[in-house]
Amino acid sequence: MPEKDYYKILGVSPEASAEEIRKAYRRLAKKHHPDRHKGSKAAEARFKEITEANTVLSDPEKRRQYDQLREVGMHGWGQQAGAGGYDDMFRNAAWSGKSVNFEDLGGLGDIFSRMFGGEGRGASRSATQRGADAVSTITIPFETAVRGGKVPVRIPREKPCATCGGSGAAPGSRAETCPQCRGTGQVLSGQGAFSVARACPRCFGRGKIIQKPCGTCRGSGSVEELSRVDVTIPKGVQDKQKIRLAGLGQPGVGGGAAGDLLLEVNVQPHAKFERKGRNIYSKARVSMADAALGTKVDVETMQGTVTVAVPPGTQPGQLLRVPGYGLETSDGRKGDHFVEVQVAIPRKLTAEQRRLLEQLRRAPTAAK
Repeated sequence: MPEKDYYKILGVSPEASAEEIRKAYRRLAKKHHPDRHKGSKAAEARFKEITEANTVLSDPEKRRQYDQLREVGMHGWGQQAGAGGYDDMFRNAAWSGKSVNFEDLGGLGDIFSRMFGGEGRGASRSATQRGADAVSTITIPFETAVRGGKVPVRIPREKPCATCGGSGAAPGSRAETCPQCRGTGQVLSGQGAFSVARACPRCFGRGKIIQKPCGTCRGSGSVEELSRVDVTIPKGVQDKQKIRLAGLGQPGVGGGAAGDLLLEVNVQPHAKFERKGRNIYSKARVSMADAALGTKVDVETMQGTVTVAVPPGTQPGQLLRVPGYGLETSDGRKGDHFVEVQVAIPRKLTAEQRRLLEQLRRAPTAAK
């Protein structure tokens, strides 16, 4: 199992949602930011640990890889690389002067590299970083889920602080280039050929040293604001379906690409219709006589009102199919509309009605 439990570091469960992880990180980052604890090595170490955990858990792919790594740890960590596990394997390689290629480990190479101080395979020597994915939910009417359309969504996004212009430094002061990493945000560490890049411990990967942090953003250079985004909902979207919208997540760092927006759709129930896949269901009431003798009823559908024939001898709960009047999905396929027949049985009968029903009950075919 990895030496660091990122879930425990952020104080969330392994089943936590992306939004819960984001909130936990922001709360802890503000609490332990080094600019709020001048000269505290413990705060610096804690902040670095929190940032490292968020870097992995806020990225869906990296989180998936990390969860795989935890699973390996819980079911035979040492079996994967001898009695000493991966930890001894890497350290033995370093002491013997061998080079360890994290890419040989496939997708888990990124996480192994971070565990031993690196930034993952293919990492840049600059502070460029892809923005985190944003998570939001939206509730839409039943009709919009069926037909599709544009809906406005308000999502929390990080934007450059207006007070400091995104520099993180208080007005009248400026950020200075970090002398340790010379502005790259990364330093090399390791022994012999086993050396990897890691975030600069002095500037925490920013490449800049802020002597007087901005009071508005507390030195982070960004503030959270609600942004309105018009989202196109595809026709046929289902309740609880997630839509990934590229580039609408948090902005990247140092010119990095923005993350994505993961939007969960909640569909409001309809007063008359129920959806099952591509099919739409509704109900129609007919009298006992009409169910027995047959009739026609007007049925409201998502495409307008249609007349449906109720055949003689229709039973309560019987479904009548209206082909092609269901839901059309984004791939062009259409469902059907089904009408459930409800037979209205009178609670009170007139004397004439009772006489006729008694006569019907005595008829030879009444019980058939």
